Amino acid sequence: MEEIKTSFNDKNGVGAVTLRANSLGKGKKFVAYFDRNVMSIEHLLANIKKKNPSADEIAINTSISYLKREILDTLKEGKAVNLLDLGVLYISASGSVANDSATEISALELAAKFTPSQIVKDAVSQVKIGKVTIANFDANITKIIDFFSGKESDELHIGKNVIIEGKKLKLGESNSGVYLAPISESGEMNTDSATWIDCSRLVRESTKSKINFFIPDDTAEGKYRIVVKTSYTGAKDERKEPLYAYSEIISAIK
Repeated sequence: MEEIKTSFNDKNGVGAVTLRANSLGKGKKFVAYFDRNVMSIEHLLANIKKKNPSADEIAINTSISYLKREILDTLKEGKAVNLLDLGVLYISASGSVANDSATEISALELAAKFTPSQIVKDAVSQVKIGKVTIANFDANITKIIDFFSGKESDELHIGKNVIIEGKKLKLGESNSGVYLAPISESGEMNTDSATWIDCSRLVRESTKSKINFFIPDDTAEGKYRIVVKTSYTGAKDERKEPLYAYSEIISAIK
């Protein structure tokens, strides 16, 4: 059942935070998410014009266009970019390889990341939280069935399909997926989503109470948690911030 409670922290605060129940059941009760309010270039230009009435809007737009093109060209050259001293936009690699062969290296996934500068950190530190919302959406995984054996099990066969059952599991059109999150020797789940095995393209069925998917053939034997990430709401618009559901620890076996 969805439960939402809203309180106000600082009367002068401009930021909003949503506290969601910690589905892993370990550590603190809630996980905090800062509510995102994205300003478009058009809004920024309007603010510049308002504060600087004599500013040449056409010239600013042209400069932005040139700068954006140059940043993209620089990234394509494999270089990092200092973004107006706000921080560094750079390329990172994720994944693991068995050797340095061209086939192995080409399988690595590249992603764009950003490291903020101190002036950005200082600006963020001045934000005061005005609104706090506690939201418990109760998305969860209650049952795991290994289709190979046809039984409820915490041992799942690599290359075979798995059925998970629970609540509010249906995947959205975007910002949704099914993953296997590795478990360390100490029993902790790796929370870095870049290390998770993406099973989303192998989903055969997705409903509010059930997801049927395959474990990829190249999955390494080991312990994982199944993670469902979904932005589905049942309405036209999807959630700005997705919900997560986590399974108990399972073993992937051949």
